[in-house]
Amino acid sequence: MTELVAAGRSRVRHAARLIPLLGGPRSVEAETFVSHLIQERVLPGLLASMSEGHRKAPRATSIEKMRRATGALLADLFDLWAEGEHGKAVPAGLHGASRGDFSVERLGFGYDIFVAVRDALAGAGLLQVTAGAPRWAPVFDRFTVRGGDATTYRLTQEAVDLASSFQVPASAWGTHWRRTSDRNLTAPTDVPRLVLRTKPGRVAGKKQDPVDLQVDPSDIRARSILSGIESLNGFLRDQSIGGLAFPGLRRIFSNGDQTDFEWNKGGRYYSLPGGHRYEAWGAEKRGESIKLNGEPVVEVDLRASHLTLLHALLREPFSSDADPYDIEDWPRAVVKAWVSQAIGASNPVPRQWSKTSEAEYEAERPGQFLGEAFPIRQVGADVKTRHPVLVDLRVCGFGALDLQYHEAEILRLAMEDLMLTQGIPVLPIHDALISPCSKVLETQRALVRAFSTQVERVTGRPSLVHPKVTLKS
Repeated sequence: MTELVAAGRSRVRHAARLIPLLGGPRSVEAETFVSHLIQERVLPGLLASMSEGHRKAPRATSIEKMRRATGALLADLFDLWAEGEHGKAVPAGLHGASRGDFSVERLGFGYDIFVAVRDALAGAGLLQVTAGAPRWAPVFDRFTVRGGDATTYRLTQEAVDLASSFQVPASAWGTHWRRTSDRNLTAPTDVPRLVLRTKPGRVAGKKQDPVDLQVDPSDIRARSILSGIESLNGFLRDQSIGGLAFPGLRRIFSNGDQTDFEWNKGGRYYSLPGGHRYEAWGAEKRGESIKLNGEPVVEVDLRASHLTLLHALLREPFSSDADPYDIEDWPRAVVKAWVSQAIGASNPVPRQWSKTSEAEYEAERPGQFLGEAFPIRQVGADVKTRHPVLVDLRVCGFGALDLQYHEAEILRLAMEDLMLTQGIPVLPIHDALISPCSKVLETQRALVRAFSTQVERVTGRPSLVHPKVTLKS
């Protein structure tokens, strides 16, 4: 019986990553390790779970599916374990735990096979499973799961040590594992490319997850946005995107139930469910993993995107040459955390660091605590002296979701230029584009043009601010 961990759920899930279960072993050593687990852990565990008199060895086809499930789970979880090799906490793997989350056609194995593998590995002390707790809510004319805690998975140290004994060290992930299989990845047909959500509410002071809203098919603006998404996805389907499972893009808009909503809140691009959420990876991992048409990539980034946009939209002077987060007496990461928190909450006088700021700081610097080392009011006073525009965050007319929308529109304009006009494949990440190394200059120019175009569309006048475009390899 699988041991489902209930205590410490929040801590376990803090850095959870979606795992698509599409990969598997690459090397002979990893294949041997998976075979060992099937023969010595999974099959014995499965037989032991059967009642006396009903024990029967699985058929060869079922064993092959177990092999696929074991390889896929290990490939994803060792991929996450490698993140801990860089001094960060090891994220848990997150995957739906209902039958509908396991398509035999797509994964090569179904729910029952995965549960048998999961229970056997957990029973052998190789896998920690943290039980989920779904929250149900009415959506349209029925109840469905809206938020809650999903089931997560994490390798134990015993599993990592056992793999090492088979010459499969966690530090050599790329040598032994792969993120995709030889199965054709098709974009899910039941997932909308254009998502509209309500404003998150609060119940008894606790923030609630937003609820999906139905998009009016006659809405001209919605149809235009959806057409743009499909055009980009159509181009990307014809490209070779290596190093990850990529089913396509979608856009998610927020606050669709508010009176001031005009398809102008949020609207960021995200990868479709069913593949890897590359936007949640670190820049280093993206750079090491992703290939566009076989070519290495680099991230072309709008530095201090929201801060730069805020100045441009308010037509306030701003020097892009100087690092806006470089303020005497404070580490750059601390200044950036304050700006992100203040803009995110439209609050220029925060009294304490948010849980998100604290968690992100500690994730990058294990054992160090933001609030203990850097008084938020003192940091804020110096930041607002450097950037006076932040003093009026509550009344300036541009909140975080507004800035996200303008940022996403800048990426849209740049992507349409690069992909649909110049034939250059790129992938979006909120305030940056992943570009083939040979096309960095074209991508930089496209982002700068798109920034100026979007600002002029909003203000009616040419932008006074020229963004700083940087590279992350």
